[in-house]
Amino acid sequence: MKIAFVDIVYGYGADRPDLDAPLGGTTSALCFLARELKKNGVEVALFNTIGTPHEAHGIPAYPVAALREAMKDPSYTDFIFPGRWLPPMVEAVRQNTNAKLTAWMHESQFEGKLVTPLPAFDNIVFVSDWQARVNEAASLPHWRRTVIRNAMNPRYATLYAPGEPILSAKDKPPLIVYAGDFVRGAFHIPPILLKLREIDPNFTMEIYCETELQSDPQNAAAYFDWLRQQPNVAHIGKVPQPRLAERMKKASILLSPNPWPETSCIVLLEALAAGLIGLTTDRGALTETGSGFATHIPVENRDEPLRFDTPIPHDLFAMALAGFLKELRERPEAVEERQSRQRAHFLANYRWPSRAEAWQNFLS
Repeated sequence: MKIAFVDIVYGYGADRPDLDAPLGGTTSALCFLARELKKNGVEVALFNTIGTPHEAHGIPAYPVAALREAMKDPSYTDFIFPGRWLPPMVEAVRQNTNAKLTAWMHESQFEGKLVTPLPAFDNIVFVSDWQARVNEAASLPHWRRTVIRNAMNPRYATLYAPGEPILSAKDKPPLIVYAGDFVRGAFHIPPILLKLREIDPNFTMEIYCETELQSDPQNAAAYFDWLRQQPNVAHIGKVPQPRLAERMKKASILLSPNPWPETSCIVLLEALAAGLIGLTTDRGALTETGSGFATHIPVENRDEPLRFDTPIPHDLFAMALAGFLKELRERPEAVEERQSRQRAHFLANYRWPSRAEAWQNFLS
């Protein structure tokens, strides 16, 4: 088996999750999967927008232009297109190879330009049952279809020493975090925290997402003005994955008032693996990712795959946060037991070696 991963959006090598720079979930997923496949003896190559060839973990990364030669190489058995793809590029690969072509679907729905349901594909891999269900009507009859979920950064598996209590690592007063490659639910944090302060002001908050909200300058100005007035809230911006893992260990609650139709949420599963209390919506695949451990606030249009402005019930989020803060103070033993079971579940079920095995079984 020899696999080419073709990414038209980003440029990186397989060592990208370890570098001192922020990284989105889809890219990190591809890198960790490629590493595990390589460990299993599979030949793997990356083709993306990297400027010059680069090798890491025994995996070469090439500028996407090198695909012209790769698709004529009969040793390749599979070409996998993650997230987005250019139809002419996929068609060109189809015409020049007998290898199987697989779409690795990360978006909420197929669309006509960069997430096209092409007949050239042999396979489609979804990252959640929810995503597979809402895209069933657009899936072509000849495709082989499966669901293979994402998994956590391996750092989260060793975040605690053996026997180390989860709550012993947490900051006091309790630290609430928001994290994401994009803003998404961050605009809903100010009204939630303003209501929370009326009930329980004993917390701190760190926000890890982009700091330039160019899509909505007026709201961005008001948002940053609010942040500057808050004594215990910090908008830190996007950070490297190793640093985010360190802060997750110190945090008690993940606040994610997410209005987006999430197909999978690596931040949520990593936070739950780190022992955080997860508080989010029931939008898209979030309940699936939460696996019964996160708290999901109901929202309108939970299954609508193309709406990104679902109203968020700020009062319900604030009340839930206040309840968690009270529980952390008054029932730490119960919280420790619950969060330990939660961490054990995600360590057992969301690791990349098992995902690589699932991919190999599907492609073989």
